[in-house]
Amino acid sequence: MEAPQPGDVLAGKYVVERVIGEGGMGVVLSARHTQLHQTVAIKLMRVGAIANGEAMARFLREARAAAAIESDHVCRVLDVGQLDDGSPFIVMEHLRGADLGAQLAERGPLPLAEAVDAVLQACEALAEAHAVGVVHRDLKPANLFLASRADGTARVKVLDFGISTGRTDEGAASEKRLTRQNATLGSPLYMSPEQMRSARDVDHRTDIWALGAILYELVSGRPPFDGESLTEICSKIVSEEPAPLHGLPAPVDAAIMRCLSKERAARFSDVAELALALAPYGSGTGRTSVERAVRLLRGSTTGSALSAALVAAGAATVQAGSTVQAGSTAALKPTVASIADPGPLGRTTASQAGERRRTIALGALALVVLAGFVGAWAVRGGGARGAFEAVPSAVAAATPAASVAAP
Repeated sequence: MEAPQPGDVLAGKYVVERVIGEGGMGVVLSARHTQLHQTVAIKLMRVGAIANGEAMARFLREARAAAAIESDHVCRVLDVGQLDDGSPFIVMEHLRGADLGAQLAERGPLPLAEAVDAVLQACEALAEAHAVGVVHRDLKPANLFLASRADGTARVKVLDFGISTGRTDEGAASEKRLTRQNATLGSPLYMSPEQMRSARDVDHRTDIWALGAILYELVSGRPPFDGESLTEICSKIVSEEPAPLHGLPAPVDAAIMRCLSKERAARFSDVAELALALAPYGSGTGRTSVERAVRLLRGSTTGSALSAALVAAGAATVQAGSTVQAGSTAALKPTVASIADPGPLGRTTASQAGERRRTIALGALALVVLAGFVGAWAVRGGGARGAFEAVPSAVAAATPAASVAAP
């Protein structure tokens, strides 16, 4: 079927309302289920593309990979099938909003907390994908969709698992056919060096590279590697370092650059480790995603790990505060208020708000203890070494490891 028109009925139960988008291989439609009156999105492959065996297999792979992941941050697959003419289709939840690529084009660089929240929610989705052996391989701003909820808040949805790889495939032989040794699959601006060389030679750390490239662009308005041609982009990714970022907290800059390490062994070991590094610079919503990502990949140690990350980042921010560009410090420091604030990507529940208040109280107590030690040192004339060696244990005593509760 070519170019379905509004009013056409597909598979006997989906009434086409409008065309959302078109491409060389297919079309995406907005439709309504005749019995449920539910609005859905239908991705329909064109008849002419069916002869392309690899395209057909990737189309079905997208449905299987997305169905294997139950995360709230992955676009849900509701149905699959074929029309009478053989055209395959995937029925997905209908999302309202805009992808991050469109957001960048409209708004330019995003505020730090908003950018970090988007990446943290993507980390939650990828933690579940990686836990079941699925590697996305095509992450980019256009595949991170900022979907609006009924209450006006938004959440990130990871789209398009069409070139993903993992245990959802029907065996290694299928993967070998679909991902040939010299094939280049993905979006070049966000591809890791190893993916540039061979799409088969990748693991979950290629997604970590892509997340670093995405966050780099979200906060700067430009990709870390760009060029006039594919050859130039590939050359820069493989052999050059990205241009330095300015005006970011040092830990955020370090996290981005670690994601973009040429050697994958130098990157974060998993998305949970990346999420913990970024947690202090997101909102309450982002911290919830961190907790879930850590639980998915590392078990139930979330509270202590997240608390430690927040305390460490707070200390790093104080130490590096003087190096932040003038005029930007207030917006970039992970203050108690910014950590408690859920920001534009979500709102804090009553229980979360209570936990935030307890965290604020504990933070204030830690500052009082710190001030006491500094004062004692000043009055008694003690050495700096003795005074400051006592501070970490005092802060640890005032800040219990489980002060951030899992939801």
